[in-house]
Amino acid sequence: MNKSDYNKLFGNYIKNKRESKGWTQIDLASFIGNNSQNISRMERGEITPTIFWLEKLADTFECKVSDLLTEFEAYREDISQKKEEKRSTFND
Repeated sequence: MNKSDYNKLFGNYIKNKRESKGWTQIDLASFIGNNSQNISRMERGEITPTIFWLEKLADTFECKVSDLLTEFEAYREDISQKKEEKRSTFND
C-alpha cells in the first residue's frame, strides 16, 4: 500500500468515526479547532494529520492517540481482508 492509499484509508476511517457520532465536518472542525476544509481534505487523504492534530482528534473521540492508531490498524486490516476475499471470490 502506498502513502496516498494509506492516507485515503486513514481519512475514510476518521470519516466513519465522525459519522458514527452524527457529526458534520463543521462539527469536527469546531471540536478540534480546525476548519471544515482541512477536515474534508484529511478525509479524502489529501493531507496527513500531524501529531498535534492526532492528539486533538483522539481527545475529541475520547481516546488516546495510541488507541486511535490501534483502531485504525484493525480497520485497515479488516479492509485488506475484505479486498482479498473479493479477489479470491472473483478468481474462483
